[in-house]
Amino acid sequence: MSDNKKSGLSRAARSVREAGRVLRGKKKHTKPTYIDQLSKDKTSAENQFPAADQGVIVDIGMNDGKDTVYYRKRGFEVIAVEAIPDLCAAMSDYFSDLEVDGVDIRNFAVTDDGKDEVTFYVNKYNTAWSSVKEEYGSRKDGAEKIVVPTIDLSQALQPVSKQILYVKIDIEGLDKVALKQVMALPDLPSYVSVENGSLSMLNTLHENGYDRFKFSNQKYVEYQIIAPSSPHGHIPVHTFKSSASGVFGEDLPGAWIQYEDAVKIQKALKEARRTAPDNLFSMAIGWFDLHAKHSSAK
Repeated sequence: MSDNKKSGLSRAARSVREAGRVLRGKKKHTKPTYIDQLSKDKTSAENQFPAADQGVIVDIGMNDGKDTVYYRKRGFEVIAVEAIPDLCAAMSDYFSDLEVDGVDIRNFAVTDDGKDEVTFYVNKYNTAWSSVKEEYGSRKDGAEKIVVPTIDLSQALQPVSKQILYVKIDIEGLDKVALKQVMALPDLPSYVSVENGSLSMLNTLHENGYDRFKFSNQKYVEYQIIAPSSPHGHIPVHTFKSSASGVFGEDLPGAWIQYEDAVKIQKALKEARRTAPDNLFSMAIGWFDLHAKHSSAK
């Protein structure tokens, strides 16, 4: 890491102190976070984390840690990328207090402008809406501005690219950038998911050797279960929470579909979202993460 990025991280930690009051629940509209729930349940969590011997999962857009906790429960080493310093610190403290290893939390924002640091907008209503893009991060109640060091995923993940099974991408407004950087790795992960994957992201995945696809309706993630026959690590006791990404890979329900059929579905979803008024499609039907499986995966 360059000295500029180190100093950027320090400045980000200082400048988030004001934004921290949002993350600690002092704003009227702030909801209790998953991290708050975890802190009250540390004793019962102590025995839920097996050795991290199943490979690597990358959680790009960790936010409050719902997905990172799940992946670590499955026995994977987790590299979690998150721009908000308070969230990184809270999750680091959680795993440290339990003396759980195998979680590498990196306090960076993904961007493609080549700069060492970037302005980041911490949403006051919902930290999951925070973004490098002001129009995304400032929705509803506005945002607190902080300065965050940046990361190039193609460089940062290169040393472990052979070990990565799955990459989850969920960063408001910059998913395409993150996907492009992941696709530049020397060894591509067997599975990738992107929140509300677009046709262009579907095409990017297909151009890089991903030939099987699924769409996961995130409206019903709380009802997902882990199949006892799952090939992805240990089978933990786990209940998915709202806004989690949920299961991945072979645990997703339904059959994998070919690229041509995925294109048809993607176009239909786009048209439905476009014509439904006031976000009615998402409220009534749901929103769909795009999951992809590489041709080299069994």
